Amino acid sequence: MLKTIEKTKRSAEVEMDAEMNRMRRLPRGSFKVKPGETDLKNCKVKITTYIDADILEFFKNRAGQPNAAPYQTQINNELRKIMENGSATASNLNDLLKNKKFLKALKEKLEAV
Repeated sequence: MLKTIEKTKRSAEVEMDAEMNRMRRLPRGSFKVKPGETDLKNCKVKITTYIDADILEFFKNRAGQPNAAPYQTQINNELRKIMENGSATASNLNDLLKNKKFLKALKEKLEAV
């Protein structure tokens, strides 16, 4: 019976050691997955950045609305739109080139010069 207790105790210690190793923090800069094994779109990275106070306030106010996404998610979504559509300037330029009212006003200005 003593041998059975010792065997059970050793087994429990081995399991505890394995669990502690699994929970141990990885050293800074090391990862459990290899590069390319995961989609970057699904990874969140913590950074420190400076944003104008009025921009932050705008997104926080929007986030305060019922059923609104958190402000960080909203900022991320807006940045993703710019990234996926090219630059914001190119997107705005395309919108202007499709705007007949703008084109007419531009034509009038150019003819006046």
